[in-house]
Amino acid sequence: MLRKRKGFSPSHSKRMSRSMRSSTIGTHVARDGRPARAGGRRPNAEAVEFSNARKRQRAVRGYVDQVAPATSTRESDEAYSRRTGRRGYVQEMQHKKRVRRIAFAVATVALVAAVAVGAGVFTYFASSDSRLSLDHSNASEALVAAADGEPSYLLAAAELGTATAAGGPQTEAYLLVRLDPANRVLTFLSIPGTIEVRLSDNEAHPLYEAPAVGGDAELVRAVAALADVDIAHFGRTNAMGIAHLVDVVGGVEVDVAEEVDDPRASTLLIEAGTRTLDAQESLAFLRASNYATGVERQAANQVAFSVSLANAALSSEGIGFAARLADMAEWVETDWNSSQIMALGDALRPLDTATVYAGLVPGRVVDEDGRARYVVNDAEWQAMMDAVRAGASPQAPNADVAALDRAAVTVEIRNGGGVAGAAAKMGELLSADGYQVTKVGNADDGGVYTETLVVYKDPAYEAAAKAIVADAGAGRVVNGGDFYTFSDNVLVMVGQDWVPVV
Repeated sequence: MLRKRKGFSPSHSKRMSRSMRSSTIGTHVARDGRPARAGGRRPNAEAVEFSNARKRQRAVRGYVDQVAPATSTRESDEAYSRRTGRRGYVQEMQHKKRVRRIAFAVATVALVAAVAVGAGVFTYFASSDSRLSLDHSNASEALVAAADGEPSYLLAAAELGTATAAGGPQTEAYLLVRLDPANRVLTFLSIPGTIEVRLSDNEAHPLYEAPAVGGDAELVRAVAALADVDIAHFGRTNAMGIAHLVDVVGGVEVDVAEEVDDPRASTLLIEAGTRTLDAQESLAFLRASNYATGVERQAANQVAFSVSLANAALSSEGIGFAARLADMAEWVETDWNSSQIMALGDALRPLDTATVYAGLVPGRVVDEDGRARYVVNDAEWQAMMDAVRAGASPQAPNADVAALDRAAVTVEIRNGGGVAGAAAKMGELLSADGYQVTKVGNADDGGVYTETLVVYKDPAYEAAAKAIVADAGAGRVVNGGDFYTFSDNVLVMVGQDWVPVV
């Protein structure tokens, strides 16, 4: 027989309440450290912190709705619910989530961009290195690395061609460049291709024949022996390469000291003055040699062009320079890699604030049996290279200039620059230095000289011409040959570059 279940009695309620108090899970906050009641136990309801008295009394009677962990702000459930339920709070949380998403997206884009730039630079370098290499040259066999931190020498060769054809060996131009990036000094020495040298076949040849005898390595060894230096780097290009390089930098600005009008070089006429040359004008400027001073003016033009081209190439930095280098690499062969060129560019940039020296192997052109040959003045060449190796200017006066008896030198002075009184002032200056100034007047050839020329004919007065350049602080020494008519030992053509002190 089933017994009828009784209702929820008070004793049953108390037992249930004690059971619930003993098993309640939550944050229990003891009150004032009061001792436990007899029996060693304290009612759990009195040991727990409730948000209000009503909830505590309900828990004592056994009605526990929920015991939640205390919030970090110590606020009640109702207060917490009201705060988190506000529209502003929700918007604030949504804004924080959006900020985190945007920050993550920006970081991701930055990472992707960094990887892309790095990949781009690597691609540029890898592409440039593959094209810069000396795969078609044996020059590296003759190169000798410079010691770390020491200046090094570069031999640059260019096949310039002619106005009517690709040209031959005699159209080659050579520059020996001393590189001193630590002190930001560059020295350019023009080496005439018709200098006679003895090659590995034990025969005398003009320098331009060296590659035909033993490749570029033969050329490097010949120039190294001529200058008595170790050559660490080599570079080669041709007329097409030069034209492309000029296009890459957007033209090359140079000071055209004398009008360029040489039909063997080009059909173009380039007037004197500061000019930005395009590709074809640049080739005409480099090839032309029918000047009064011949090889000297051509050498000066080639050095000026090389410096200006290098300065234009270095005008961009970072990835821009890497891109420009990649464009140029197709037209230049060299032992350098892209990283080395970048490092050199960083050391020398901007080039117009670096010290740049220029010189030509001292000597003269001799015509023998219809063949032009450049004869080196060995004593002056040795003195010049001593100065170059020491990091000084190759134009420094040598010993025979210092020992010159100025009173024994007769000088004629002509005003070729159009500055009134310039010739007379130059005469006063040289007379005060001890020279015999016999004539002062104006140039009668109708030309305007942008630079001062100090002209001699007899090699015995070459030292006198150099001394005048040193004493006047301006001018360029010229072997006049048959181009100038005068009866004194030296003729001074005062140009626009010399301004008298009033």
